[in-house]
Amino acid sequence: MLVRYVLLTLPIHRRPFATYYEEHDRAMQTRRAELEREWGGQAFDELPAHIRIGFKDRWYWPPWYFNDMIGHLKIGTFDDALLADVFLERRFFPPTAPERFSRQGSEGTFDEREIIYLASVERRPIKPGDNASYLSACRDVIDGANQILREQGHELPQADVWRPGFDLDCFDLAKADRQLRERFPNRVNPR
Repeated sequence: MLVRYVLLTLPIHRRPFATYYEEHDRAMQTRRAELEREWGGQAFDELPAHIRIGFKDRWYWPPWYFNDMIGHLKIGTFDDALLADVFLERRFFPPTAPERFSRQGSEGTFDEREIIYLASVERRPIKPGDNASYLSACRDVIDGANQILREQGHELPQADVWRPGFDLDCFDLAKADRQLRERFPNRVNPR
């Protein structure tokens, strides 16, 4: 965990938005077919309202953005470099990784959903005050985090760091870094 001044924290999702809802639709089709069979082949839309509502309540999938999240990417600076720390749910570490078993979790010997440190992305040089260098480095560390997830995560072929719908250029990371360094000078411990 190397980041000293945190500039951004982005969620990591297990699969893309579209894939999540494609899987949802397939699961719902299967469940609807079972329900229709139970009701003697009656079409779902013709079932009594309370049955349809009960079905939706019972098999509801929560929204993707908050519920398919498996970790976080903490992006920040250390000296004259931008880097990122990757945090991932314990259950997505390789099966033989000591992190899966050796630490005490909040729910007992280990809690599989606990989010812990996985790796740091290689440092990218920045020029203090030059936002373009921060943004270029930020794109690089996000790409580097995605590579780490695919190489070190267990069964995460589609894992991806979420990016906002707007360009990263909307952020003034150089200004944010300058303010953090002024407010917390000589920070030596990671945050």
